Amino acid sequence: MVYDELKKPDVEKKSSLPVDEDLPGMGQYYCLHCDRYFANVSVRDEHFKTKRHRKRVKQMTGPAPHTQLDADLASGMGMPDNGPKLMSM
Repeated sequence: MVYDELKKPDVEKKSSLPVDEDLPGMGQYYCLHCDRYFANVSVRDEHFKTKRHRKRVKQMTGPAPHTQLDADLASGMGMPDNGPKLMSM
């Protein structure tokens, strides 16, 4: 889900986040790559400098993650092959 959100054009991304009292910092300080909320700007900015965040950004800019269809095809449980269609008379 995070990978799909990163691939959206900048026009579709929300510029301001909705206020949510249940989230840290009222839901205003968010890291999209790590899918985390922070209490304030300084904590979020410190997070951007961490090794964990840089590793996550590098991982998210790489190839797309595997899907359930990829796993099914790899295990031999791919699309069913029902053979050629027969003409009905």
